Amino acid sequence: MASAIGSVNQLVKVIQSQLAQRGAAAPAGKRGELAQQARTQRYAPENLSALIELRVRQIARDDPQRGRKVFRVFLEAVLLSHFGEHLVNDPRFFQMVDDIQVAMESDAACRELVNQAIAQLLAEV
Repeated sequence: MASAIGSVNQLVKVIQSQLAQRGAAAPAGKRGELAQQARTQRYAPENLSALIELRVRQIARDDPQRGRKVFRVFLEAVLLSHFGEHLVNDPRFFQMVDDIQVAMESDAACRELVNQAIAQLLAEV
């Protein structure tokens, strides 16, 4: 089971690394503005875990798309934690999550990590 936990942590690091690279590419003024918004409106780690667990429990166990939905909950939470929870009201945020999830599932290396993360997330609820 430790390897599954490691895969979730590894996936979080991959996502955070990509977010950091994209943030560094933003214009300096925009970076500062985005950083300030994120600092003031981030989920606390304990709230983030509770939110993920609550939302995963709400997905029907017999839902054929349960794994994808579980990963989406996780991905949304990581992104909201990074960029700030204020984005939950922005419809473009959810389009971005769709695009990221499709890209990750399309990449062979990421897909394996995604599958391991799903297994770990489902084992925890």
